[in-house]
Amino acid sequence: MKEFDLHEVTLKDTFWRNYQRIVREETIPYQYQVLNDALDIDVQAERKDDSLPAGKSHALENFRIAARQTEGTHFGWFFQDSDVYKWLESAAYSLVNQKDSALIDSIDEVVELLAAAQEEDGYLNTFFQLTRPELKYRQLYFSHELYCAGHLVEAAIAYDLATGKKQLLEIAEKNVRNIMQYFGREANQIQGADGHQEIELALVRLYEHTDNETYLALADFFLEVRGENPDFYEQEIAENAALGLSAEQPAIDLTYLQAYDQPKNQREAKGHAVRLLYMASGMAKVAQYTKDSALITACEAIWKDIAYKKMYITGGVGGTVHGEAFIGAYDLPNDTMYCETCASIALVQFSFEMFKLTQEHHYLDVLTQALYNGVLAGASIDGKQFFYVNPLEVMPESCRHNPGKGHVKTQRPDWLGCACCPPNFARMISALQRFVYTQEGNTLFINLFVASHLKRTNQFTIEQIGDFPFDDQMTINYSGIAQKIIIYKPKWLKSFQVDSQQVWHETDQALIFEASTKVTARITFQQPVQMLGANPLVTQDINQAAIQRGPFVYCLEESDNGKGISQCRIPIDSVAFTITESQKLLPRTLEIDVAGFQSQRWGQEALYLPLSEEYAPKKWRMIPYHLWGNRGEGEMRVWLPLAMQLQTGNNIK
Repeated sequence: MKEFDLHEVTLKDTFWRNYQRIVREETIPYQYQVLNDALDIDVQAERKDDSLPAGKSHALENFRIAARQTEGTHFGWFFQDSDVYKWLESAAYSLVNQKDSALIDSIDEVVELLAAAQEEDGYLNTFFQLTRPELKYRQLYFSHELYCAGHLVEAAIAYDLATGKKQLLEIAEKNVRNIMQYFGREANQIQGADGHQEIELALVRLYEHTDNETYLALADFFLEVRGENPDFYEQEIAENAALGLSAEQPAIDLTYLQAYDQPKNQREAKGHAVRLLYMASGMAKVAQYTKDSALITACEAIWKDIAYKKMYITGGVGGTVHGEAFIGAYDLPNDTMYCETCASIALVQFSFEMFKLTQEHHYLDVLTQALYNGVLAGASIDGKQFFYVNPLEVMPESCRHNPGKGHVKTQRPDWLGCACCPPNFARMISALQRFVYTQEGNTLFINLFVASHLKRTNQFTIEQIGDFPFDDQMTINYSGIAQKIIIYKPKWLKSFQVDSQQVWHETDQALIFEASTKVTARITFQQPVQMLGANPLVTQDINQAAIQRGPFVYCLEESDNGKGISQCRIPIDSVAFTITESQKLLPRTLEIDVAGFQSQRWGQEALYLPLSEEYAPKKWRMIPYHLWGNRGEGEMRVWLPLAMQLQTGNNIK
């Protein structure tokens, strides 16, 4: 299954076009200034730890120092270069949506800087160039060298697609050639993989962009070699010590690195969440071309383990701050979780690659859940503040005093010392149209209800007309070569009706129009407000409900309801919902009023009292989860306790 060139797809959707406008007009210029240390802003560490970088970005200055244009020392995380690469990628994709000569000049200036910083042999990583050049490719357990290289590759592809300019692509391919000299199956080459995956999926994209099969082979190599020798990282450390290059003796956690076994043999989501999902995305991309049954089996098992046992209702993943990692099945704490924005972005990517691999629509269910909730929550509505961690429950006083919640921020910071999430958010939103349509042979897939226009010259045009997710209908117009059209039916939409003269039929997950040169269809559906419960094995959510309408999960926020939202009780039967349109956050937002109760008030100083049914009626207002935290600090909650139904009479003896 193939994606379409972004130039072929034009978004007309008011919801996503607004987000792309915010990213283009606000986020990208803002992030460029941050990367240049040109703003006086609050740059916070991602969690409470005085040893973590904070205060500034310094990312572009690191390149200037490496290029010998200025003097100084490296500042920030050892993977700081990737912040620049992801900014370049988001800026490039933004150019596809709207040309901007000033932005092109800024990009070209950064590209020239990268060219000046790159060494003659193609190596490019400012941390190792400036702090430990003797240890290039010799500390893979932490180095992120190939992770950064992967993001450089993805930025280069984006800029080539956007402008046709080749310089950044030449820098990236030169860097990959350097990697190919050092890594491989020859006796004098490194037979190991970077601790943080990313190069794998980037190399497949480079193969797709250039048709150079050596890139696909290298991606396959990095997947095959990971975990092949479980002692690889320990041997690397010992060799560095023996050669007098480094006395560091870190503890190696192979589960954290997904190196406890080869990826093709893994069946569970373990370790660092973003690393796992980047690896799995690379596995799925490689398998699309190699048809490797072992990789496919592993991908399917890992995805199911996430979607059915380890994913939050918002599409967030990663249950603990310790290692930013997956934890056990059905263990989903709402107030101490991690749910890194990058992890939701990576889950969108993994699910998309699995859909392309299998053509199974349940992968799109998770893609949309993560996209509309977990991803969008990562940035403020002005595009200038960002979450690293995305909680499902926030009590500000608890976050301040509980050291176990030191990573849970009650407001989005201006920037983060570990700033992987802000430019990652920007690059996904800028390239949103890549998810809308795909094609396999003479079958065209509509994967998202997003008002848009797709034109493939001399072949066909298709458009979606409507204002989803606010309105309950979409019109599909297609003309061109004879194709089957398969339209994904999101599981959270009900009662589909199709008005069309063309032959079509319906499955549980899709509307299917048989091959035709012309299709016009008006599709109507319902977006009911749903009360969702969690599997009873998720003990954190027992006797609680989450509210969802369309793709949006909703939450209570103090701004609308006052303090004490933990006292909210929702009746399990005969609950009444009222939908109200508002413009107070985005140009168009649907809020939900819930007719519920407020639990008993404690009229005396007591930590515990006998249970009672003393509820007061109260209307609770809910907003889409992705919009929380934009109106000052306050309480927030996604899962709402159900009203208690105490047994009466002599049932208990």
